[in-house]
Amino acid sequence: MWPFKKRVTASAAYPASSSDKVLEAAAAPDGPVYCYVEFESNGEKALQRLTEFFDLVKAAKDSDEPADESQLSASLTEAERAYFPNLTAEEMAEWNEYWFSTPLPKRHSPEMSTPGWDFASMLDAFWNGDYDLIAILPRATRHVLEFNPHGYPYGGTGSLVAMVECFGHQVVGVDDGTGYEKYVPRTNIWKPRARRVV
Repeated sequence: MWPFKKRVTASAAYPASSSDKVLEAAAAPDGPVYCYVEFESNGEKALQRLTEFFDLVKAAKDSDEPADESQLSASLTEAERAYFPNLTAEEMAEWNEYWFSTPLPKRHSPEMSTPGWDFASMLDAFWNGDYDLIAILPRATRHVLEFNPHGYPYGGTGSLVAMVECFGHQVVGVDDGTGYEKYVPRTNIWKPRARRVV
């Protein structure tokens, strides 16, 4: 378990809150409580596909041998691959022009629009993330993708969210080790001029 996540043990002086009780009930008895990405399933078939893909990535990460990107990409349907932008050389040049022409303070702010995750970057984030992938499990009426960070910073949850979303599931919350927060989807996705809807 991530050493920075603190739990207050319930006692007569500090009774457990209802949210603490829900968290404790959701955890396996005497089992560890992991960080997670919580999502609403897009149906059993999409959930099975996500779980199979997650298992491939987890096996590769656990073996310290990054899986072949082309094989992982081939395991996705065309619709699932369409989630990831596949920028042409001209579009990358347009993005670089936009990036480098933006003043530094704005460039590194949350307001800066950036492209969505591309497939290779998502995989790279998995291989280099300082965490273990645990499992995809049901939790009440939703599901969670559990992971166990080794410390902080560990690489963030963006790639994990992208993996869940590419299969059509809706992410509703994330516990990144600092506490649970409702997930707010990004709306400032950068798109090349040719792909913008006017």
